[in-house]
Amino acid sequence: MEFLSIREFSAHPRKTQETLKRSGKIVLTNNGKPSMLVFDITGQDFEDLIDTINRAEAMRLLEEVQVQAVRGGLNFMTIDEINTEVAAARRKKGK
Repeated sequence: MEFLSIREFSAHPRKTQETLKRSGKIVLTNNGKPSMLVFDITGQDFEDLIDTINRAEAMRLLEEVQVQAVRGGLNFMTIDEINTEVAAARRKKGK
């Protein structure tokens, strides 16, 4: 993966385009720190790419929440525990 500063990105658009074609993606840096990710979408279905990126971001956020919950001493319910709770709530509501 290629890294370019935001300054290089804006000052040399042709070089940026060539680098993007060659590597497929570029990380743009701001003061030496990753700031943005740029993808070459030539020949790709834009909607599929956006969907894939959104799913990856959702998975990353879920993992982050799970790590924070474990560190905080919280435990997640299993699917069986969830089903038991739902069944109990339905029985209670039906009375």
